[in-house]
Amino acid sequence: MQYKKKDSLYTTAWGQSVLVQRKNGLKRLSMRFSLKNKSFMVSAPIRFPIKQIWEFIDSSKAWFTKIISKQSDIIEAKKAIVPGQAIQLLGSAVTIEFIPNCQAKVILNGSVLEVYGIRSKFEHQVMKYLKDLAYEKLSEYSNLYANKLGVTITKITVKEMSTRFGSCTSLGNLNYCWRIVFSPEPVLAYLCAHEVAHLKEMNHSKTFWSHVRHLCPNYVQLRKWLKQHGKELFEVE
Repeated sequence: MQYKKKDSLYTTAWGQSVLVQRKNGLKRLSMRFSLKNKSFMVSAPIRFPIKQIWEFIDSSKAWFTKIISKQSDIIEAKKAIVPGQAIQLLGSAVTIEFIPNCQAKVILNGSVLEVYGIRSKFEHQVMKYLKDLAYEKLSEYSNLYANKLGVTITKITVKEMSTRFGSCTSLGNLNYCWRIVFSPEPVLAYLCAHEVAHLKEMNHSKTFWSHVRHLCPNYVQLRKWLKQHGKELFEVE
């Protein structure tokens, strides 16, 4: 991984390395584990005092321990996508079928996801389909809720995330984990309501939750489902 000039690397007293990235537009510190880079990262406002960043990291040992344990469980449980595999897709059971063909395409035919093409491209085709579907649904609900709440979305990004399913920045950017596509569609809709509500309130105050309730009246049950089953959504490689 290449580091930018304003990035720095900090090592905790217990030997954990953490990449500190300074970014424009941030108002607070945030910490995450990057599945792509297999490393811990802290995002900080440009002028945030470095000593306070180190103190923030050092005070989070319990969080580090929890995430490291969680990542180990996910790695052990992960299953590669193969022909004949059954997955949950927006709440419906779907079987993935590979069909040799000179024309590459993916079609959802009832409860069967038909993947046409050559075997070496099978996994790539399936992953592209899932991520495209996630982007389509997340964009649909996010824009619907933004209109209802009278807020503006700057950008929607769907990507791999390791410890959360969504985030919202002060610049109006919404980030989502594509794996939410494995959840029931109402859960995906709740996630969008949650992140869009942050465009009004960048906190979890009573006012924030009133916005979520306005967009998604049964959010309590859907939030509970995501807390109970969220880990399972990371089991597909």
